[in-house]
Amino acid sequence: MTRVVVVLFFLVAATRSARAQPSDAGVPDAPPADAAPADAAPADAPPPPPPLPVPTPATPSPACDGTLDGHVVDAVTHDAIAAATVTVGSELLAQTDDHGRFTLTRVCPGELVFVVERADYNPATQAIQAAHGAIEIEMTSLASETIEIREKAPAPTEMRSTAEISGARLERTRGKGFSTALADVPGVSELRSATGVAKPIIRGQFGRRLLILVDGIRHRSQEWGLDHAPEIDPFIADKIQVVRGAGGVRYGSDAIGGVVLVEPPPLRWQPGYSGEAHLIGSSNGRGGTFAGRLQAASDRAPGLSTQIEGSVKRLAAAETPTYALDNTGLFDVGVSATVGYRRNNAEYKISYRRYQARLGVCACLRIHNIDDFLAQAELGEPLGADAFTSDFEIDRPYQTVAHDTALVRGQWDRDHLGTVTATYSFQHDLRREYDVVRNAATAGAQFNFRLMSHELEAVFEHNPIHLSEHWHLRGAAGVVGGAQIHHYSGLQLVPDFTSIGGGVYVTERLIGHSTDVELGLRYDLLARDASLERIDFLRLVRSGQLAAGACTDPGADQVTCASRFHTFAGSLGAKQQIGGAWSIKGELSVASRAPNTDEQYINGAAPTFPVLGLGKPDLDPETTYSSSATVAYDGQRLKLEASAYANAIDDYIYFGPAIGADGMPIFDVLIRGTFPRFSTKAVDALFYGADGGIEVAPIPALELGAQASLVRAKNADDGSYLAFVPSDHYRGSITYHPPDLGPVRKSFVTVSGTYATRQKRFDLAADFIAPPPAYFLLGAELGTETTIADQTVRFALQGANLTNARYRDYTSLMRYFADEPGWQLWLRMSVFFDSTSHPKGT
Repeated sequence: MTRVVVVLFFLVAATRSARAQPSDAGVPDAPPADAAPADAAPADAPPPPPPLPVPTPATPSPACDGTLDGHVVDAVTHDAIAAATVTVGSELLAQTDDHGRFTLTRVCPGELVFVVERADYNPATQAIQAAHGAIEIEMTSLASETIEIREKAPAPTEMRSTAEISGARLERTRGKGFSTALADVPGVSELRSATGVAKPIIRGQFGRRLLILVDGIRHRSQEWGLDHAPEIDPFIADKIQVVRGAGGVRYGSDAIGGVVLVEPPPLRWQPGYSGEAHLIGSSNGRGGTFAGRLQAASDRAPGLSTQIEGSVKRLAAAETPTYALDNTGLFDVGVSATVGYRRNNAEYKISYRRYQARLGVCACLRIHNIDDFLAQAELGEPLGADAFTSDFEIDRPYQTVAHDTALVRGQWDRDHLGTVTATYSFQHDLRREYDVVRNAATAGAQFNFRLMSHELEAVFEHNPIHLSEHWHLRGAAGVVGGAQIHHYSGLQLVPDFTSIGGGVYVTERLIGHSTDVELGLRYDLLARDASLERIDFLRLVRSGQLAAGACTDPGADQVTCASRFHTFAGSLGAKQQIGGAWSIKGELSVASRAPNTDEQYINGAAPTFPVLGLGKPDLDPETTYSSSATVAYDGQRLKLEASAYANAIDDYIYFGPAIGADGMPIFDVLIRGTFPRFSTKAVDALFYGADGGIEVAPIPALELGAQASLVRAKNADDGSYLAFVPSDHYRGSITYHPPDLGPVRKSFVTVSGTYATRQKRFDLAADFIAPPPAYFLLGAELGTETTIADQTVRFALQGANLTNARYRDYTSLMRYFADEPGWQLWLRMSVFFDSTSHPKGT
């Protein structure tokens, strides 16, 4: 134990000495000639200005042992000022880091007068007497500055564990599904369906308990279905941020599991044009993808910017190592257009996006009776697999989806006050599902879902408030309102409903030199009216789940049942910076989530999710008590983050297999076939686990990475395990960057492996069959970059499951019927063009 403490002491001491150019005040130390910079810039960043010369150190006085921490901010906005130099006379003492901070060590007693400078600010002179302590220095921008600066200071660090997918990391996911692009993040896995697409799982939570925000607005769709993947074109993203843990205050009280923020690229304001194009070929299922984006601005229309983008994907049915997954082809199209306008202190944006897809459902997904279901689950391949083919044709059963989003946003900067942002959005989600019927040529869809959502949000972010030399306050307050109309037609499943709701929230962060503390509160009200068929209403009354007088006009063909929910969310978080690279952050939060309409009233089975679902209309909101702690190190050659979390959920709304009095799963025989019964009930649940990752660069040309994700979930009432909780996942990778060869640059070779353990924590009665065995997947990728006609062109070849392993995944609905796809290759070419003819990344 003593050795561990000693090692940690020297690590912290070494890290503290590597902060942003610290030096002795009056007697600075010159760094060794072979020392690397403390904060290395990204490869594609412009080269920094050469450092000022540091004089040869002299022998310090024994009394010169003081330490001074400084924080440099804008005098008006109080935003941090990075890359400012701190000098005494002609001697460079320090340079501020990204947060405007610097440290002076071995400060001598007496008066010390130093000057802080940056090219776009007036120099600030500061005199101090103390040899220890902390100071804050305010700088005023040059009065003669004529360049309009729109960029704000970076947002405060998220208190929860976060991961960002952008740049080269995002580019490597091009051509894959939206959820697959997130799956390499620690703590994130996929809930796969029989359509070949998936939805993300974050720390064991998915669907209703995850929020996806696209360009700042919440994605509204039929997320309740286990087989309903997000209707999002991943090519619209320039950056994806995954927030692991409850985010209920800022994003909504039902963001219990986490938040996925999909951010499009910023508009181009410099006159000219730029864009990118991607061409991807896939081997399994066969097919390809094309996507492109064009941005333009003209000096003939100052302040006006436009963007258009689109993608097309067509894939044949995938294949396992031994047979095809018949009828799992895919065809989707995404288009969007955006117009932005800037004038004075205001900025406006209008955008429209459309995504539509046709998704085949595997022909293997059929249940004739209980015995067939259990027998097929134990077989190595589906019944009739010899006749399965891998082609582009999509027959019944299949589903079509179309999602339209319109957005109008205005942002106004108020000097000395802050920024006001108002956003209105409208979303139209249309989903149709087609089952196998006798007269398929003339029959339409058996399930038709139409959801229309209006949402309006106004947010005020005040400028940082100066409290003292050591502390300032930064925060926001917002109000949000929304309305939804849902129409359903077809076979018995879910009711129509209308809803209206609103909420208010406030967050404030106290920011110090190395310590941040954040507090947030939110309140929401939701009023919803569901329209039930009389037969459904009477069934609920007979079962005792609904009182006969709980709904209006119970004798009518359509019975209206009203629900009103009040939900609250609160969070308290803190972050402590230790030295220049170590940080610790933690959060405590509470949030409540109102039940969805399907959780209350579902009654039926859909072709893409072969279970008979039954709702529970008397559900109350579920309440989550969350805690998390994260430790991180961000150094030049070593980066790591490790998190632990625990969520206790009262009245957790659990949709799972119904168990009979004999302890066995219940199956229902309908005209359409035999279906396992899934029911909705409220239980107390506990989720806990840990996840994290590490990246090491022992030499500049070599990168090593490792990740781990562990999650546990139990029914706290009886100690049983919950279904669809991911097993433990581990991932490792090795990346080598060979030297540039003439015009060929930034080449890389990556080999990766993913190991998923067998889920040992399961309830056989709830899962029907035992979880599948553990599996290992080998992946690899190689890529390079060059310049053609002054534009950047990138090539990459990527492979997955290169050993062609047969496996089934515990969180895949397909595991009851078929294996997952076998080995697969993607060939990708990307072109980045710009009217300024400067290749991207140079």
